[in-house]
Amino acid sequence: MNNQTIKETVQLWLEYVKARQALLTEGIVRSFKSPEADFAEQLIASIFKGVLPSNKSNPAYDVIAGDKRIQVKSVAKTFDNKNGYIIKEKDRNNNPEIGATHYAFVFFNELIPTGIFLVPESFVREFHKTQIKRSDLEKSDCKVAVDLSVFNM
Repeated sequence: MNNQTIKETVQLWLEYVKARQALLTEGIVRSFKSPEADFAEQLIASIFKGVLPSNKSNPAYDVIAGDKRIQVKSVAKTFDNKNGYIIKEKDRNNNPEIGATHYAFVFFNELIPTGIFLVPESFVREFHKTQIKRSDLEKSDCKVAVDLSVFNM
């Protein structure tokens, strides 16, 4: 890497850092760990007129909206990654009396949200495969009617 390339790389990195810091300052993300996951939680809270729990590390659900406790799953894969959301043991063992009553899946394409799906927790708990893919959710007719064209660049 020559000096010009290093300078360009550093400049790009500094722009990235500035953007991440602005997102944190505005409360759009709550940490630097996984900004798309934080953004997905904020998006779901906004759409369903909900709030995030005060503890940012709540393992049972991410958004409280009326009588719904929503576990938000962001699925941000590269275009060639065909995997979906891998169902974990805690999903299968979810108790809707104290845990999530719903799951929201926010799908991203090149970090741009392209689809939102809301399902009852039983859909995830009882799902017959190990992964939930976008096509599974599209077949279940659970897509949330939200205009995401504002994100088109």
